[in-house]
Amino acid sequence: MRTDIRRYFTRLPWSPGTSRRSSVRDRFARVGPRLTLLIVVLSALLPLLGLLAEREQRAAGVRGARAEAQQLAEVIAHDVSEDADGRQGADRARLRQHVAELSAQVGGDIEIVDLRRNVLAATMPEAQARQLGADAGGQIAATVRDGLPRVISHDAGEDMLSLMVVPIRTDGGIVGAVLLDYTGITDDLLDSSASARRNTIIAALGGMAVALALGWALSRGLVHDLRRLTAVAHRYAEGEYDVRAEVSSRGEMRELAAAFNTMAERIAERRAVLTDLATTDALTGLHNRRAFRTSLASDLARAERGGDPLALLIMDLDHFKSINDEYGHLGGDAVLRHVGAVLQRELRADDVAARLGGEEFGVLLPGAGHDTAMAIAERLRLAIARMVTVYQERSLSVTASFGVAAYPEHGRTAGELVEQADGALYDAKRAGRNRVCTPAAA
Repeated sequence: MRTDIRRYFTRLPWSPGTSRRSSVRDRFARVGPRLTLLIVVLSALLPLLGLLAEREQRAAGVRGARAEAQQLAEVIAHDVSEDADGRQGADRARLRQHVAELSAQVGGDIEIVDLRRNVLAATMPEAQARQLGADAGGQIAATVRDGLPRVISHDAGEDMLSLMVVPIRTDGGIVGAVLLDYTGITDDLLDSSASARRNTIIAALGGMAVALALGWALSRGLVHDLRRLTAVAHRYAEGEYDVRAEVSSRGEMRELAAAFNTMAERIAERRAVLTDLATTDALTGLHNRRAFRTSLASDLARAERGGDPLALLIMDLDHFKSINDEYGHLGGDAVLRHVGAVLQRELRADDVAARLGGEEFGVLLPGAGHDTAMAIAERLRLAIARMVTVYQERSLSVTASFGVAAYPEHGRTAGELVEQADGALYDAKRAGRNRVCTPAAA
């Protein structure tokens, strides 16, 4: 029995006097340094990951600022396309004032050039604008030639400026280019996240002193959130402006996500202001002519695909010049605002009303056939005829004439519909005004 017990204990790794005991002890002696080395190596990777993440976040911020600058510059190009054809005198002064207002809203300097790279309007310093006008790299010339947006990196002494160049297009083609200095947008983004990036690197350096378990936890938490933030920044740079950063970590990572979200909200506000300037008539609050043309094209394409009806109304106020002559343009503006309010009140949610210019208005009626459009036009005519505008304690009244054209009866293209509606409007004017007319073929 004692012999069996002795044999049993000699099989155990801690049994004295056995070679197995030495083997296991040596194995544990080797595992300890390896585990320590593994912890050191893994911990040393954290600062590298932090530096790479900081670099990637910075690069993603630059890409996001560049994408946003392109969007803003394209909106500005659309907004000034009708004013940037090289006009002189009062038009040039008005263009400069408009560019100054846009620059204040965007937060960056703007320069408008024509096809010969002559400066039409600019908020940039004169020396800087002169250097850009030389276009040593040929970027501006290339943009007005092929219509592709480009980025110019301009060395302005101590600072490196980043400028986005986009073409200005009109119906006749490219007439010039917009240069937008988006250095401020980039700086705002990088400055808002600088503290969080520094804290991220500091936290990564502190991770060198933690154990493997803590390093594993950080890799599961911090690095995962960094990758998530990087993915969100990439999506934002590609044009998904509604994405927002969400992280599970606390502290600096949450501050970085909050800074990114704050930046995205501010840029969204700027885009909304510029989009509103580019598509809205400032006097009436209705769509402007450019937005109306865009809506007509999209609604017509939708009607063609689905076989749905579509109607176009063109309306002109009768004898409006006499109101301006008697009460001045402020009185006429009061009437125009009132007409815009009546259109917004009387039309359906899907209908599109626009001021096309002067006292002329247009209305799109998706889903409305000819008879429905005639009934809506008659309702609008009566509402305007009953409308009383009080200006300087005097009551102003006005009537309107309407031309109605329907798809596909009167035309299948935007040009055909507008031509038919215009002709019907002239018929209403010749027939005595204050009435609704439609093309004779209806």
